[in-house]
Amino acid sequence: MYSCVSLWWVFGGGTDLIVTGLPTVSPSVQVFAPSQEEIRSPNPHTVVCLLSEFYPRNFDLQWKCDDKVITSGVETTKATKQGDKNLASSYMKLSASDYEKCGTFTCQVTHEGKTIVKSVSKSGSC
Repeated sequence: MYSCVSLWWVFGGGTDLIVTGLPTVSPSVQVFAPSQEEIRSPNPHTVVCLLSEFYPRNFDLQWKCDDKVITSGVETTKATKQGDKNLASSYMKLSASDYEKCGTFTCQVTHEGKTIVKSVSKSGSC
C-alpha cells in the first residue's frame, strides 16, 4: 500500500479571479422580515437579505433600521457561485426591544457602482 501526501502553505485570503469581458449583472435583492413565531418570542429577531443572479461577485452591503446604519448583529456571506452567476445573503439579528424601535428595515447593496435599496416594514409590506 502506497500513499502520497503533499503539504503547502497558503498565506492571506487568496486571489479572487474576475474574468473580464463577461457582462455585469446586478443582483436581484430580496428582504425578508422575521416570522410571526419569531416576533412573538423574546429571542433575537432576524431580518434576511438575499442577493442572487449577479456578476461579478464583489459587493458591499449595509443594513439600516429606519435611517440608522446597523453594524452590530450583522453577518454577511461571501458570494458563492450559482451557475455562471453568484448568490449571497446577509442576516441582521436584533433584540426584541431593538426590533420594536424600528419601523423599516433596509438592505442597501452596492455592486459595480450601482446601489440597490430594498426595504421591508414591520407590517411585512415592501
